[in-house]
Amino acid sequence: MTGKKCVILAGGDINLSSVDIPENAVVLCADGGYSAAKALGVEPTLVIGDFDSLGFIPDIENVQTFPSEKDDTDTLLAVKEAIKMGADEIFIYGALGGRLDHTIANIQTLMFIEKNGAKGMLISDNEYVSLLIANTSRRFEKREGFYFSVFSYSEKCTGVCISGAEYNLSNGTITNDFPIGVSNHIKEAFAELSIKSGYMLVVESKEV
Repeated sequence: MTGKKCVILAGGDINLSSVDIPENAVVLCADGGYSAAKALGVEPTLVIGDFDSLGFIPDIENVQTFPSEKDDTDTLLAVKEAIKMGADEIFIYGALGGRLDHTIANIQTLMFIEKNGAKGMLISDNEYVSLLIANTSRRFEKREGFYFSVFSYSEKCTGVCISGAEYNLSNGTITNDFPIGVSNHIKEAFAELSIKSGYMLVVESKEV
């Protein structure tokens, strides 16, 4: 199924006022994300995890429980279910701003999403984080008061093209040992980013 959107509420801190659930989107909760769903008055399609963060197993129909000793994070479990459901856009809240190891795990989860044919984004009040894989392009709408930064998530990204930004690039190479792509700005209505090889991490950060 194409055009299917999924919102995942993960176990990190979530500002409820910032959560945007697209029309007809499937909502999944990873462990503590169930608290956010309840506060929002949203009935999730599925609640999944080991529930060490939530502290109890929700007494609802659609729950999948796992032991705490497992290979997948709760967020990755939810992502796998979203992909099984046919989601091609996955928006994850509560995945940034907490423990650094959890943040890194969630960024790696973006790679899993992309490699399985979908687009993913981690969203918080201050950041939007996404990832591009080789031979892809994407448009990024201008967000007032936000930086637009790109980083090579692989050893290098080649054939990098950026247009619509303060600092544009044509067929460039960005490596993972020199952060030349930090703190750019989108100057037009949108910026367009494309790469020929590698994996490119895109971080849109609020100016503070």
